[in-house]
Amino acid sequence: MVRRWGLVVGLSVAALIIALPIAFQPVLRADVAEGTTFLLFVIWAPMLIGGVMAWAVVGGFGDRGRLDQRVRQALDGHPLTRELTWLGVFLCCFVLLMVLLSRLFQLYGAHTGADLNMSASLVSRLLFLFTLPILVMDRSGITVDGKGTAMPAVALKVNTPWRWLGLIPAAVVLILAGYAVIPDVGLPPLSLGLIGFVLAFALIAVCEEIFYRAMLQTRLEVLLGRWGGIVATTLVFALAYAFAQPFDEVSQLPDTGYGHLFALSLLSYGPVGLLYGYLWSCFRNIWINVIIRIGMFIVLMPPDLDFGILA
Repeated sequence: MVRRWGLVVGLSVAALIIALPIAFQPVLRADVAEGTTFLLFVIWAPMLIGGVMAWAVVGGFGDRGRLDQRVRQALDGHPLTRELTWLGVFLCCFVLLMVLLSRLFQLYGAHTGADLNMSASLVSRLLFLFTLPILVMDRSGITVDGKGTAMPAVALKVNTPWRWLGLIPAAVVLILAGYAVIPDVGLPPLSLGLIGFVLAFALIAVCEEIFYRAMLQTRLEVLLGRWGGIVATTLVFALAYAFAQPFDEVSQLPDTGYGHLFALSLLSYGPVGLLYGYLWSCFRNIWINVIIRIGMFIVLMPPDLDFGILA
C-alpha cells in the first residue's frame, strides 16, 4: 500500500507547496511569470530531455534488474525505518548548524573582514551530510550484520561499463542548458578563486549526492517504490535548500520569505532533483550525479560572483 501511494502523495505535497503560495502571493506569481522562459529552457526542458535519454540508454544497453538486485542485497538486514529517522535528524542538524555557523562567522568576519559563508556550507555538509551518516548508515553496520560496505561499493566502485553511459544524458543536459545561458550571461574568467570555488562545490556535491541519493533515496525506494522514492527525495532536497538558503553561499534562490522560497525552490531545484534521482535510479553511479551537478553549477554561475570569499 505504501509503495502504491508513495508517488501520489509525494506529487500531491509538491503541488500544494507550489500552488498555495502562487495562489496567495501576487509577487510570486509575477516572479514565476517573469522567469518562465528561464525555467522552461534552462531547467525544465533540458531535465526532461535528459530523463528520456537516460530511460532510452538504460533500456537499450543496461541491466537495471540485476543492478536493483545488488542494491536490495546491500540493504538486506538494515533497519531502514531507523536509518531514515537518523537521516532526518542529520538533515535537521545540518540546517541548524548552517544557521549557527553563519551567524558566528558573520560576527567574526565583521572584525576580520573575511567572508566565511562558504566555510559554513562546507563544514555543515561534511559533518552532517557525509561523515556522521556514513558512520551510522554503513561503517557501523559492519559490526551489526556484516554488510556495512556493500552499498558504498555499489555507488562508488563502478566497474560495469554500461553504468557510465549515464554520462550521455548528463552531457546533453549540460549542452542544452549552456546553450540557453552562456551566450547571454557568459562564463566567469578563469582564476584561482574560481578554481577554488568549483573545487569547494565539488566537495559539496559529493557530500549531498551520497546523502540524498545513495543513502536517502535508495532506502525510500525500498519503502515507497522507485518513483515514490525519487519524488520524496526531491521534495526533501528542494525544501532543505529552501530552509538553508538565507545562510548558504551555494544556493541561488532569493531571500524573500519562506512561503515564496518553498515554491521557487520546488520549481527550480525540483526538476533537477528529479533528474538526479532518476539518473541514480538508472545507473547507481554517484560520480555521474556529481559530474552533472558540477557542470550545472558552472553553467549557472553568475559571471560577476565574488570569488574572494575563498581567499
